[in-house]
Amino acid sequence: MCIASGTCYGRMENSSKEDYKIQSFDLETQKLLKTALKDPGSVDLEKVSSVIVDQSLKDQIFSREAGRICHTIVQLTRSIQAEAKQSNGNVFRRNLLNRLQLEFKAREETRKRSTQEWVCLVSFICNIFDYLKVNNMPMVALVPPVYDCLFRLAQSDSLKNEEEVDCLVLQLHRIGDQLEKMNTPLMDELFNLLRDGFLLQEDLSSMGRLLLLEILEFRAGGWTLSDTAQKYYYSEVTD
Repeated sequence: MCIASGTCYGRMENSSKEDYKIQSFDLETQKLLKTALKDPGSVDLEKVSSVIVDQSLKDQIFSREAGRICHTIVQLTRSIQAEAKQSNGNVFRRNLLNRLQLEFKAREETRKRSTQEWVCLVSFICNIFDYLKVNNMPMVALVPPVYDCLFRLAQSDSLKNEEEVDCLVLQLHRIGDQLEKMNTPLMDELFNLLRDGFLLQEDLSSMGRLLLLEILEFRAGGWTLSDTAQKYYYSEVTD
């Protein structure tokens, strides 16, 4: 269970920047990814993007890592194309976003089939939003799908599920500040839903209620928590 900025989110971000978590793949796929991360022009980037998406939908740890991997490949591909004076766009990014769009369209079916796959999908979409930038700005095209996913997690049936609440809180810790700058009214609407859920929904678990209280306080504090608040929420989780 992840709660409060600086707990498991912090530990995840503090891992070695050169150490990509690809050990869950078979040896052949590990070799493909390692090559793509060094020389993307020498591999089938459509296959690479499919491998990354497929794994992200079944492995939540990797779904949080995938954005960093995709960012590296996109940057390397862009450099190679610039050196070769190519102007056909970033093939890897295009394939990745096309596949992401297909998975997003099927999100409700995915949620019905498997909560784990659903939260992996949300984690992956939010991770891509966090890492893939255009002129150092978040991709505008990703803002609506990211908000759609978070609003789905804020519905009453999802708030009863600790796994979904945990996913929602983690994504807001990761990208809430960026997302609010892209569309503040939608963030206000989302937090109105969360506040109503916290105050009015009687079938929340004690952990779900604690997670909601923490994220409400997190945003109210300007997307940060005091040291005292962090210690309080963390101690509540570990007790």
